[in-house]
Amino acid sequence: MTLWSRTLHAGGVRDERLRADYTTAAHYVARLEPFSYPALRTVLPPAWQPHLLAAHAFARHTDDLADLPPTRRHSECFHAWAEATAQGLTTGDSTHALLRAFLHTVAVNGIPHAHVRDYLAGQARNLSFAGFATDADYYRCLDSVVVPYLTLICSSRRPRAASRTSHSLLWLVGDAGQRVDDLADFATDLRVGRLHFPQATLTHFGVTRADLESGRQTPAVRAFVAHACRQARAVLDFAQEALRHADAEEQLLLCPPLVAKQHLLGGIERQGADITRRTVALNLLPSPAELLGGTLRMLHARMRVATTHARP
Repeated sequence: MTLWSRTLHAGGVRDERLRADYTTAAHYVARLEPFSYPALRTVLPPAWQPHLLAAHAFARHTDDLADLPPTRRHSECFHAWAEATAQGLTTGDSTHALLRAFLHTVAVNGIPHAHVRDYLAGQARNLSFAGFATDADYYRCLDSVVVPYLTLICSSRRPRAASRTSHSLLWLVGDAGQRVDDLADFATDLRVGRLHFPQATLTHFGVTRADLESGRQTPAVRAFVAHACRQARAVLDFAQEALRHADAEEQLLLCPPLVAKQHLLGGIERQGADITRRTVALNLLPSPAELLGGTLRMLHARMRVATTHARP
């Protein structure tokens, strides 16, 4: 892992105020994402890291303002943040350290302002989230919130990265990640009044919200959870296969989170219908074969990235 001061230098962040802003963003992500932060700092090229962390901090703060439980939603805070972002895109500056770092990344890496506005617009619609009636509602949320988030992150890694972003790949990766996260957070979401599974699917299996909130492991609940796990596994396998055919940069950036989702889904499958009663923890002990295979893929992708950027 490269020293943070050298990482900032590799990312072209020389101004002292900006260095402090990017450090604030890095600390913010490290506090909220204690598992993904070390992986990002270890695996990805140092020149990418400050910008990816700034984008991730901006996106996570935006999501935290929009994705609150129904009883704790305060749309005024979100709209004030969205307005400050819109103003910052015009002026290039802000009074908020996280936003200043992100605006600098937007400027130096040429992130289209439309990407930022799309993400904010999707999160604004998320303020009124009350559940999905059908699969179509879930996919609309995927298109309006999850894919814009991934687009924003991937576009931030370096100059002109936005032009290389594959929308279809991000859609698959976003679908896989969302399905796994919804299963892992099932119990937590239920406790705060959220349910991310379409009502039509629950009805098909004869499951009621009361069944889920009570933690009853009826045959219907077990069948529903098994179905949701099979769906998540199929989409995750499809996303991983698509990533094998992606370019080196996309593999380097997207493979680690997909590997994490794979281990998380394994824990969900073992826990079964009990996920309605307790949160699933990420399994941090992959098998030796998985660890070796993942390490070799990351080293290969990083070498390909380094070779590409070394060419005249």
